[in-house]
Amino acid sequence: MNREEILRNLFTKAIEDTIETLPYTIQVFQNPINNIKKTVTNDLDFLLGAFFAQVLLFYSVYCSNKDIQPTIEESEQFNYELFSKAEEYQNMIRELMIIDNNT
Repeated sequence: MNREEILRNLFTKAIEDTIETLPYTIQVFQNPINNIKKTVTNDLDFLLGAFFAQVLLFYSVYCSNKDIQPTIEESEQFNYELFSKAEEYQNMIRELMIIDNNT
C-alpha cells in the first residue's frame, strides 16, 4: 500500500469511528446536566463542530500510530473533503438527534 492509500484508509477509519461514537456524543451534549444551552444556541452546528473535531483527533492519532506526518497539502486535501461534506454530516446528526429524542 502506498502512502496515499494508507492516509486515505486512516482518514476513512477516523470518519467511521466518529460516526460510530456519534450517538454517545449527542447524548453527552444534549444532557441537561451539562447545561450546554447557556453557551450554545444551535445544537446541530455545535454537534457538527464536535464531529469535525473528533474526526480530526482520530485521524491525527491514527497517523501518529503509523508514524506518518501528513504534509500540509495532504492535510488540506483531507480537511477540504471533510468540511465539504458538512451538509451530509448535518443530516446524519439531525436524524440521530431525532432518534435519540424519540427514545
